[in-house]
Amino acid sequence: MSGNSDIIETLELELSTFVKKEDAILLNYGYQGILSIIDALLSRHDVVVYDSESHASIVDGIRLHQGHRFIFAHNDVNGLIKQLERATKITNKSNGSILVITEGVFGMAGDMGILKEIVVLKKQFNFRLLIDDAHGFGTMGSTGAGTVEELGVQDEVDIYFATFAKSMAGIGAFVPCKKEVIKYLKYNTISQIFAKTLPMPMVVGLLKRLELLRTCT
Repeated sequence: MSGNSDIIETLELELSTFVKKEDAILLNYGYQGILSIIDALLSRHDVVVYDSESHASIVDGIRLHQGHRFIFAHNDVNGLIKQLERATKITNKSNGSILVITEGVFGMAGDMGILKEIVVLKKQFNFRLLIDDAHGFGTMGSTGAGTVEELGVQDEVDIYFATFAKSMAGIGAFVPCKKEVIKYLKYNTISQIFAKTLPMPMVVGLLKRLELLRTCT
């Protein structure tokens, strides 16, 4: 129902290249986009661990999860470690996986997530990392590619999420990551499958905005 076009695929390619990921999926809205992405990524065997100051859209997505969900105090790395230890015990029995969710720039307070500290924990724990960078994309980093570029953790972030509502003054969002993950999301992201895609004038406009972002930073 959402449809597709060469222009949409061009925008997805340009966006994934800009943030140095293999591929991307375009989403019609930011709020319902990340909500549905979280729902698609998690099964009842998995555990989600998230920052207490996560945006309402993230919290709503986590509410759909039928498995365990643990929260850690805002930007508290020791609290995250304790929750990862709890999550690991569960997934060792359930044969599930762990998804950690935080933000690049927190919209309510304006502070940055402790991304460097979190990616270091990948050496100790087995988890995937989802970053909501709605407020960092287009404003942070030497090229505007977001907080992950600013902090030098682009390669360690498994799923990157950003919207067009802030720096690009539009609607919609995108998720860039590995090709196989994008293929999975295209068939499992409910809010994209059963809703219309972005209006074509917005898609064309976003290509131009991305061009301006590249040349003006």
